[in-house]
Amino acid sequence: MAFLPALRGALGLERKSAPLETKSFELDAHTSWSGMLARLRDPRRSWPVERAVLEGMERVVWVFKSVNAIAGHASRLPIERVLIKDDGEREVIADDPLARLLNAGVANQLEKGPQLRKRLSGQVLLSPAGTFVEMTTSRRGHPIGADLLPPGRTRPVPGFGGNLLSHFETISPDGRRRGIDPEKVIWFRDPHPLDPFRGITPMEAAGLSVDLDFLARLYNATFLRNDGRPGGVIGIDGEVDDDEMERIQGIFGKGAHEAGKLTVLQGDLSFIDLAAKPRDMAYADLARISKEEILAAFGVPESILGNASGRTFDNAAQEEHQFWTHTMLPHLSLLATGWDTDHEDGAVYEFNTDSVEVLQRAKTQRREEAREEVAAGLISLDEYRAIAGYDPVDLPHTRALYVAQGKTPIPTRQADAVALGIAPPEDPAAAVDDAAAEGELGGQPPAGDAVPAAGDDDGAEENALSRLRNLFSETSDDEESAETDEAGPDAGENAAAEDEPEDDVAQEEERPRGRQTKGSPGAGPATELVETLYQLGGRFVGRTVARLESPKHRKGTRHFVAEYKVDTRVGANALDVARIMPAEAWQAEAEQVVLPALAAAAVTGGGGMDAHDTAMTAAVAVGEEFGRVVETIRGAVEELDQAGAPMEEIVQAVREVDLTDWAAAITAELPI
Repeated sequence: MAFLPALRGALGLERKSAPLETKSFELDAHTSWSGMLARLRDPRRSWPVERAVLEGMERVVWVFKSVNAIAGHASRLPIERVLIKDDGEREVIADDPLARLLNAGVANQLEKGPQLRKRLSGQVLLSPAGTFVEMTTSRRGHPIGADLLPPGRTRPVPGFGGNLLSHFETISPDGRRRGIDPEKVIWFRDPHPLDPFRGITPMEAAGLSVDLDFLARLYNATFLRNDGRPGGVIGIDGEVDDDEMERIQGIFGKGAHEAGKLTVLQGDLSFIDLAAKPRDMAYADLARISKEEILAAFGVPESILGNASGRTFDNAAQEEHQFWTHTMLPHLSLLATGWDTDHEDGAVYEFNTDSVEVLQRAKTQRREEAREEVAAGLISLDEYRAIAGYDPVDLPHTRALYVAQGKTPIPTRQADAVALGIAPPEDPAAAVDDAAAEGELGGQPPAGDAVPAAGDDDGAEENALSRLRNLFSETSDDEESAETDEAGPDAGENAAAEDEPEDDVAQEEERPRGRQTKGSPGAGPATELVETLYQLGGRFVGRTVARLESPKHRKGTRHFVAEYKVDTRVGANALDVARIMPAEAWQAEAEQVVLPALAAAAVTGGGGMDAHDTAMTAAVAVGEEFGRVVETIRGAVEELDQAGAPMEEIVQAVREVDLTDWAAAITAELPI
């Protein structure tokens, strides 16, 4: 019968009303009604999420744009599960259930993963209580759904004793309370410095500025809507009846559409000008200050909101960099650590920011610095590839350091010196076989794989080798034969018998490395000049060998080792010996090298004022002679290459060139 109140009186079933329950509370001595009302009206009071949304985000454009910018960027970036290994290497777990749910999956019946993440970011920025996500898992424990609980009606319930959190409690829309197990709820919040059961939001710091911006706009809108003031006060001489007064007052309409309107009346009238600066003249400064304070609280520059007026490109780019580094990265880290509830598997959740161009600027600068370090010879190519994120090639030429002067390779391993052409191999045949087996870039082809050139002639090859090896021993043979003739026929046979080595090794060890043909035993200008020319010849041989073994000079020839089945770097061209052994360059270097020694010899010999000219003439002569030597060796290398000799045989022939006797003979012929 409770649902028929009209019949209660007719049937005599009128219920007696229960006495009204009354409640009262006592105020302490320091509390007054005026103080309570002042605190309730204080705009500095807390900003619960309902007030933050209604009075902040929905009314103030700067709050709306700031929250929308931060939440929009956070929801756009994909989230990944990353496994960090012991060596620091990072591996992305390809098929993580939670990452799949948050990136593209259906989080609940009303929204997908990106939509849920956008609302989550907005609540973190606006809710002091934090944001609560109730997870739904499968029987295997994999997340299959996520629901955002209403932050204004959800709270953490503290536990007793050592248990800080008992459970979470939420109030459903129908008013029922429901307790939730803490293991099913993920609690996101920007931690409060004093209260562990609540967070802190930018709205609490910028609350006054939010109110000020809203009230200033409201004041101006209300003023324009209600303003009916004329530009002055009109006084009428004499008495005016009520009808006339109402007629005159009706002429001056109210509202923005009547502002500034002039009216002409008949009769004697007096006009008093009341025009003054309206109070809304300070609105521009007020709006600017409140805007700057709100944007500073949220950490969002105005250029991010779409207004880059008054800024240069560099300033706008710097503001974007600060927004991502100082605002977005901490916010993303807060969200990522919230999703990471399992801390024992060594994996963490991270937002993939590779698509954010401004955050790649540091990596780009690091790669540019690494390229400069490679050019300066400070790091190797493999080290640069590791910095740039590439796998190392791990070859001798990529492990080496290249100094800036002439890009000379400096091996970082002793074993790489042979492959780089810095040191001769202990066993040339074995080194060639190892290089060919490894297929390294620049490895020398085996002797059996050499492709003979057109018109291969074994006799020509042997003739070129013998002429190259005996080229610089003719002077020595002539001098020895002359000395033998002076000593008699028996002296030559005895000397030959005594000097005959037992084997090739002994002959190499006993071979003289320098001969003082002009001066007697002892140091002197002639000895110094011989040593200088000998060192010049050694440098020439070393550089020539290095260039012959360099892949750059063998590219396009038959001497290049193919790394692939079809390698276009292997060809049938002849060696560019003019580039490998530039005669003009060596002639100029020889003149510069021997000039100081010749000048010293000319002064010692009493050349007087003409000593410098004599030394210059002698230096030019030595340079021309050394140029002819280079031309001779170059011709022999060309003959060997045309005859089809393998590269190791050509290199070995150049290594055997000994310019000691040539240096002694040239010194003896100089007129100094």
